[in-house]
Amino acid sequence: MNKDSKKIDLLIELFIDSIKYATNKTNLSIKLSSLLTRHFTYNINGKLGDYSGKKSIFAETLFSRQKYYNNEPIVIMKNTNMIIFNFLYKTYKIIQTLYIDNFKINYFSEVVTIKKCTQKGGQGYSVMVEDTPIAGKPVIRSYYDCCRPVFSGGKADSGYYLDVDGNHLVVQPQYRAY
Repeated sequence: MNKDSKKIDLLIELFIDSIKYATNKTNLSIKLSSLLTRHFTYNINGKLGDYSGKKSIFAETLFSRQKYYNNEPIVIMKNTNMIIFNFLYKTYKIIQTLYIDNFKINYFSEVVTIKKCTQKGGQGYSVMVEDTPIAGKPVIRSYYDCCRPVFSGGKADSGYYLDVDGNHLVVQPQYRAY
């Protein structure tokens, strides 16, 4: 590992430590002061709000968003002048890009998007019309996509639904075919 890559690794470590573990705005400002150039600017866009400005208000902006940086980021080093951090927070994907000049951060960019759900299959729920209702409530059972429930009877492509709109003279729920 050469001297330049050690400096970049240290910059990455200090930046992540600063944004994740600062105790207040002043503490964050002090931690970031040695990492930012004199003419530093930043731009934040996306689902969590839009902010931009200069070095003087950067720490305040980041500290108010600190909870979004709790998870360990995926770090991608494009070259010695650009580092990308990918954070995930609940349904948000946060991409931060640091532009480096002489081993200091010259420009910070953050884009927040909603991450796409990649779940396929999984568990579903169905009203089991063939089971006797319990205490007047329909029986609901879980199933996996591989084993969907089969309702028999009636025409092809037919099924049953719980008739919640109709007038009920009895306590038990009524089912209708479609």
